Amino acid sequence: MTTLRLYLRAGWPDSEPGLPWALLGARGELSAQGDSAPGGWPKADQCELVLPIGRTLFTDVKLPDAVKQQAPAIVGFALEEGLANDPGANLYALGAAADGRRAVAATEAAGLRRAVAMLKSLGRLCDRIVPEECLLAEPPVAGWSVTRLADRWLVRAASPYAASLPRGGSQVEQALFASLLSAAPPERLLLCGVDSVDEALSRLPGWQGETARGEAYDWRSGRRHGGFDFAQGELAANRRWRDWGPSLKRAAWLLGGLLAAQILLTLGQSGWYAWQKHSLSQQIRAAATPWIGGQVLPGSSGLPMLRAVDKLRLGHGLPARDDMVELMGALAAVAGRELQVRTLEYDAGRLKLQVAEVPADTLARWRKLLAAKQILLDAASSQPGSKQLVVTREP
Repeated sequence: MTTLRLYLRAGWPDSEPGLPWALLGARGELSAQGDSAPGGWPKADQCELVLPIGRTLFTDVKLPDAVKQQAPAIVGFALEEGLANDPGANLYALGAAADGRRAVAATEAAGLRRAVAMLKSLGRLCDRIVPEECLLAEPPVAGWSVTRLADRWLVRAASPYAASLPRGGSQVEQALFASLLSAAPPERLLLCGVDSVDEALSRLPGWQGETARGEAYDWRSGRRHGGFDFAQGELAANRRWRDWGPSLKRAAWLLGGLLAAQILLTLGQSGWYAWQKHSLSQQIRAAATPWIGGQVLPGSSGLPMLRAVDKLRLGHGLPARDDMVELMGALAAVAGRELQVRTLEYDAGRLKLQVAEVPADTLARWRKLLAAKQILLDAASSQPGSKQLVVTREP
């Protein structure tokens, strides 16, 4: 994951056209750098805004444990006596707690809000907003890290978090170092960017302890070691939806693919059923043509085929299935003189008779005897004192 680190130069974006930038690789290594307008900034997965040294006040304060980053009014009220401006004009970031006190970083809000708004309009969301002091070398346990720059010394310790002292060998420089020593003398020193150890120790007369040398400081490649982050609350990047975007996009493509596959499978199955239907229709037509001759459409061949079967039955001395006399004979054989017929109709294998009222047990007996001959008998009351009987062969 790449990171674009921007150094917030004073006056940007109102009076300065561009910013110094550095592109960091996945392991924090410096891969590119420059100083240009936003159009020349490279693309990156994350964006980090660095506040120059001196724009952040570091202190500590006694705060209730429940105070969160989203409670600037409470933090500002607690620091009011030590601030040179209105507490509401600042942004606050809370650090670690020690001995019942919380480390606090404060910076003026107006310029930072303006810069973050401009970055958002350019499509750059600030994942982190860190003071440059957070990029200084991490101090050793119970010690200081002292970094030499061109015009100042930077001292980072557990408390105060960071201090900037002028260079040049002046009495002011000596007095400031002496003041820091008297407040919390270090047991160890990590010296960064110095030509010699004696150069730094000359500012600390009388100090004795362990000394080590570190690499020269550069904000472009400096590593963050914990520290403070102002990208909270109103200045938070709020990348939740953007971070979930790739996963949601992959899920949408997967669901779309499954839906398309389901549609194709359904269409294929429908096509196969249509082909099966057509194939069966062709088989029915091929099987029926030798029996009934001529062009027969599937679904209309039932009656001609029944007639063909009747011809075969008659040719073998059997009664035809579509035969009124056969049905009347079968009914007469089981009913005898008990049946009083008033009207009679016959159509396409169905014999309908209007008869006098017949007891239910008699009808049940007739139906049972006719079923043995594969003949169906249905009865319904048509009007008082009469019944309608329908006699057909079983299909």
